[in-house]
This record gives sequence, C-alpha cells and structure tokens, in this order.
Amino acid sequence: MKNIDVVFTKQSTFTGFGRHHFSEYVSSTCDVTAHEIQADSSWRFLTSTGYHEGSGSYINNMDCWWRIDSGGDDLKLLLFLTRDLACPGDKISIYDGDSSTATPLVSDLCGTSATPTHYSTTQRHAYIRLVTDASVSRAGIKLEFLAAKDYSGTGCTGSQTLIAGDNSNLLSSPNFPGLYTNAKTCRWLITSVVGNVDLDIVFSDIEDDLPSRCDYDKYTINDGNDRCENNVVRTVCSHYPKVTPFTFTSSGSSVVVFFVSDSSINRRGFLLKYKSNATYTTTTVTQTTESSSPQATSSSVEKSNKDSNTCMDARMVIGIVFGSLVVVIFSVIVVVFMILRFHNLQKTIKQKD
Repeated sequence: MKNIDVVFTKQSTFTGFGRHHFSEYVSSTCDVTAHEIQADSSWRFLTSTGYHEGSGSYINNMDCWWRIDSGGDDLKLLLFLTRDLACPGDKISIYDGDSSTATPLVSDLCGTSATPTHYSTTQRHAYIRLVTDASVSRAGIKLEFLAAKDYSGTGCTGSQTLIAGDNSNLLSSPNFPGLYTNAKTCRWLITSVVGNVDLDIVFSDIEDDLPSRCDYDKYTINDGNDRCENNVVRTVCSHYPKVTPFTFTSSGSSVVVFFVSDSSINRRGFLLKYKSNATYTTTTVTQTTESSSPQATSSSVEKSNKDSNTCMDARMVIGIVFGSLVVVIFSVIVVVFMILRFHNLQKTIKQKD
C-alpha cells in the first residue's frame, strides 16, 4: 500500500474586475488509500496524477479514493467533473455519502466530457473512486467542488434586505446547490451600514443564452439601491464554467441582486459572498455581460452619493411627464366640452328666434 502525497497550492484565475479568485488545489497519488478532504465555500479542485490541465496522462494500475466533507450537516456538496478516461478499463464513480456503499451519483463512468458535468449530494459527504488498468492512459480527471447551501432566504417571495457586515455572508439562487425552480423573480437589496459593499461572485451556472440578449434565465448586479438599465454592472446568463468568478465594490452603500427564471430549463444558479468595505470607493459603471471585457474600475476617493441613484430620477421625470400629459389631455377635453356646449347653446337660441 502506497502513502498519499498531498500538495496544497494556490492557483489564481482572472476575476473580471481586476482582482484574482483563489482556488485550492489537491493533488495525490494513491493505491487503495482514502484521502480525507475538507470543503468550504471557496472553490477547490483535485486532479488525478499527471493531469496537467488535460494535457498529461495518468498512471496505470491506480485505485484512488477521496472522501470530501462539506463540514456541516446543513451543507451539501456541489461537484463539477471533467474527465478523459480510456474505456472500458479506466473509470470513476461518485457516491452520495461517505463510502462506496452509498447511492452512486454516477457509477463506472469513462470516456471524455466536452464540458464539466455537475452533481450535487443530498447530505454532507461525497466519496470518489478512480480506477485505472494496465493499458491505455489518457489525461484523467479534474473534480471541482465547494460546500453549498440554499442561502436565498425570502428574496423570491418579496424584496429582501440583507445587511453587509465586517464578515462575509453568503447569498445564493433558490434551491442551491440543486437546480433553481421555474418562473422565479427574486430581488435582494444588500446594504452596508458603514462604507461600501464588496461582492465576490464565487459561482455562476445559468441557462445558456446569447450574452447580448439574456432573454431566458439571468441574474443582474445593480450598483445602488434600485434596479434599472443604467446602473447594471453585470448581467449573467451562461453555463458554468463560461462565467469567470469576479468581484465588485459598490460606489455607494447598496447593491441590488436580481434573479429571474423562465418556465423551462433549470441550472444550478449562483453563489456569492458579500461584506462591508469601510474604504469608500467610486465605480465607473458600464453595463456588461459575462463575455465582455472588464469595464468597471475602482479607486479610493470620497464616498459617492449614489444611494439615490438615477433610477429614482428617471421615475421622477416619467411622473412629471405623465402628470403633465394628463393635465393637457384633461384641458383639451374641457375645452372641447365647452365648445360643444357653446355650439348647442347657439342652436337653441336660433331655434327660439
């Protein structure tokens, strides 16, 4: 029996707004040996030996085991598997529990996946087994995972206000890490008592649509305490892993997260972290989608007075215009009515004459 060599490193990926998102990497060589892995709300991933981001090859005659623990009975595991395994001798199984006696999420899977395949546990553990034979070797497997929970709250039954504090809190789409449900309209207002709001978008997996349109399911991040077109920072409507994790700091003390789903295809949704940032910043906001280049920049300056954002101004203008139009229409009706009355009066006078 061989010992497991475990290496923990930090690898960074581009976030989309000039920062970096760190994920923890677990690498191991093994032979009928279980490796205990602790998950949390940050992305981590493990690979088979020699994977090298899909360009390498694994070792023959491996029998590898990993047991992943979400860390709490109220937490599940969200898993994304990328594989390149030679059939039929090399295969991977994922179990919904802490051993191979649990219900399999997938059993004896081989072949190649063009995109990561997602799985979710129904409880806190996942058990993974990878077996290879003595013949053909391919790239292997990459398994991305995080501990997850439905943090959606009451944002889908009415607008929900969340208070950002010094410590990070989580917000997710409804039913996360399971599939979000049909015909949902959800709105969360995140407010910082002191300073701005920092958002760290950890995960996005939405029904795929043209990024320039987003006609189906989507979520938006709005810079301010209201929602309208000119304060949209980001609109997301693509599958994982097309959307790179990104971060955003509000220009004022509030951010609105808005999610909508239609009546058909469902995906996993989103997971984000939010916290208060006492360093006041201002942000140049340009509406973007997940396929666009980053167009929001931040700098440490005096606090921008954006809490009463331009959405309120737009509504005031619309109200004034609409009110003025009503007054004009009413005035025209009164004038027409008076003319008709005057005309009828003239006809009556003539008839008497």
